[in-house]
Amino acid sequence: MVERGERIHVIGIAGSGAAGTALLLHHAGVIVDGCDIDAPSPYTAPLDVAGIAYASDHDPEHLEGIDRIAISPALRTVPDHAELAAAEVRGIPVVTWQALLGELQTAPGRIGLGVTGTHGKSTTTALLGHLLIVAGLDPTVEVGAFIGEWGASVRPGGGAPFLVEADEFGDNYLNYRPAGVIVTNVEMDHPDYFADATAVMNSFERFVHGMGTDPALNGRLLVIAATDAGANELVGRLRGWQGRILPYGPGGEIMATEVVPGRDATTFTLFDHPFEMSLAGEHNVMNATAALIMARTLGADLELLAEGLRTFPGAGRRMELIADTETVTIYDDYGHHPTEVRAALAAARQKVGPDRRLWAVFEPHMYSRTALLMDGFATAFTDASEVVIADIFPSRDTPEAMASTSAEALADAIERNSAVPAIATGDVDATTEYVADHLGSGDAVLVMGAGKSYRIARGLAERLSQDPRS
Repeated sequence: MVERGERIHVIGIAGSGAAGTALLLHHAGVIVDGCDIDAPSPYTAPLDVAGIAYASDHDPEHLEGIDRIAISPALRTVPDHAELAAAEVRGIPVVTWQALLGELQTAPGRIGLGVTGTHGKSTTTALLGHLLIVAGLDPTVEVGAFIGEWGASVRPGGGAPFLVEADEFGDNYLNYRPAGVIVTNVEMDHPDYFADATAVMNSFERFVHGMGTDPALNGRLLVIAATDAGANELVGRLRGWQGRILPYGPGGEIMATEVVPGRDATTFTLFDHPFEMSLAGEHNVMNATAALIMARTLGADLELLAEGLRTFPGAGRRMELIADTETVTIYDDYGHHPTEVRAALAAARQKVGPDRRLWAVFEPHMYSRTALLMDGFATAFTDASEVVIADIFPSRDTPEAMASTSAEALADAIERNSAVPAIATGDVDATTEYVADHLGSGDAVLVMGAGKSYRIARGLAERLSQDPRS
């Protein structure tokens, strides 16, 4: 278990999860430092504020006096890593940052909470965290996105709830044993790790069976979407599981009613109480319902929960408003799966109305995902007026996977199957220039992707700020 005064060196500290965990370790009294060739990054500024030192290179000298090393799981595949090789020679234990986060979550006095699912994890985790803060429960929260009001991807707290975004990729969430879990959905993704949908389902089942218990939740509580086919299959596998299963949403045990979507706000009723939020889209009504159920189960006051939902500003790169001028509106979103693209576009259409020209600017994430889910992508853009496809971001793809498809093939599939004009425009810089040159007054833009697409949204915003017409 993590101990005060322990010295931990974090390799890859500039990443979102590693940087956030470093902050939580620091808050718990650990002596933390780190290194990352990508430092500084958007996630290292909070480390600077906390006084956590980090280097921008890898050197065995970083290991002097270190008790343990924390890494991203991807580092295990890096050949001849100087620090990891030195750690093996010196007998220094190496663990993932997820394992350390799991140790922090199971500390005495903590109520372990987790949000998992193929889609919606970050928004739901950030929202639940915000609700618990407003309700006065002072939670510790870890999210896979930057949260503006915290100035980081984590929020250290002194209260009992300890909430994490439980990511299924690489079975990383098996490091956590929360007593209360929200499952937003279960769907095939990450083909570079999961062989097929059965492997995904097996992984989620292992996670649920590994949940901890807590008297505050009367043991174990699984809050799971009633509208999702994968979630329903998971429930069917849990016969005999020791814990309470609470399906939410239409057809479930608890659901929002009187839902009224609007451009500026969505309203609904839950627990016989009115709620209002700035989030748009049916998927966010579901996300809010799950978060409210968990917060209410922990004893949060309904009036405070209503205030919390109304004041929730959203999570970074989740339908994030980047620019809103007299001529053009720009949103940035992390969506990179057909289900996410479809939901994000529906939410954007709710925000901007039915008559504005809505550009969908998409950077596909990984050739393997694009090839596997091509049919889903081909019909996911129907709410858009124009579709622009940037070059595919390869991430962890092998050379064989990179030969499997192309941005041009995706643009062609979208145009053939959805009758929406689509074009492949090259890298993110070329894509930014293309969209900027073709935008018209009154247009709205939704940029989506999990690679470098954020540069498109910010590049467009910069071009707008230089345009005297805006």
